[in-house]
Amino acid sequence: MHHHIYIQEAEDLAKIEREKRPQHADSFEGFFPEVSSKHNAKLTKEKWGEQLLSLERKLSDMKSDRLDMALVSPPPPTFYYWIGGTKGKEIIELQNNGTADFCKNNSAQFRGLANLPLQNGGVDAAKELERSMSNGLLGCIISDRIAGQALDEPQFDAFWEAAEKLGALVFIHPDFADYKPLFPFYMANCVGNPLSTTVAATRLILSGHFERYPNLKVLLAHAGGNLPWAIGRIQHAWEQRPETKVHTPHPPRHYFKNLYFDVITFNPTGLKWLVQEVGSDHVICGTDYPYDMMQENVVDFVESAGLSSEEEDNILRKVPAKLLGL
Repeated sequence: MHHHIYIQEAEDLAKIEREKRPQHADSFEGFFPEVSSKHNAKLTKEKWGEQLLSLERKLSDMKSDRLDMALVSPPPPTFYYWIGGTKGKEIIELQNNGTADFCKNNSAQFRGLANLPLQNGGVDAAKELERSMSNGLLGCIISDRIAGQALDEPQFDAFWEAAEKLGALVFIHPDFADYKPLFPFYMANCVGNPLSTTVAATRLILSGHFERYPNLKVLLAHAGGNLPWAIGRIQHAWEQRPETKVHTPHPPRHYFKNLYFDVITFNPTGLKWLVQEVGSDHVICGTDYPYDMMQENVVDFVESAGLSSEEEDNILRKVPAKLLGL
């Protein structure tokens, strides 16, 4: 799980749109100091580009990490939410076709998730989700917010209805938050990404989303951000504050039944605590390949956390098999 792929044909079309409007919304110019931007460019040239595009490199790296299969999805810079209308739909359809073809041609090793034109609203996103799943993809990857709008906003209802009806896996992967205190020191990633996931998931819980769509399956990136660690405080707020109960007849922890968490904690003690908190049947092997914030040697990492053999088997085999339909 959580393995990124790059579809060159879609990016070529997006590049044309970037040249038309250089100040588009997906520019990361303001998010990072120059040292970060230069480092990212260097890594993209040296290895990330190849790792995102090359089948041979992916298979070699997976073998080194003791991985038999990966669930591939586009990374946030290629969500293309800033390209609306027909052009945005066209680029995302091309991207999803590329992902589906990659997985069909290498079905022993790869399954895939679709990107969706959520910038056009829930109806367009629902149609593309259905089309992509009919083409072999298992669900979708979405950001923690869409053009500044929270995922529980009414304009996205048609998407969520379709996701539940189709049995889609919805993978929430955060994008960088436009919050200036996080811009230095790569905090937009190491602090901002977990925070953004926490906000998105907590809103889905407290807005009653899992009451409305009780069969949703949502995978949260980066071990759910801070949510597993903050759930005690959120639960206490639900017990004490009337506004938290408006849409949720059950305590917030009840809705963890709809959530899955990858293992990306970078800390064996943290992973063991995560398993104790949410259960190994809701934790799944994931890497964030190929970026420098990936969980390297992930199988070794899981095996170093002091888990039981049953817990390891759930994380490395049974939960992936369940979510991948194997």
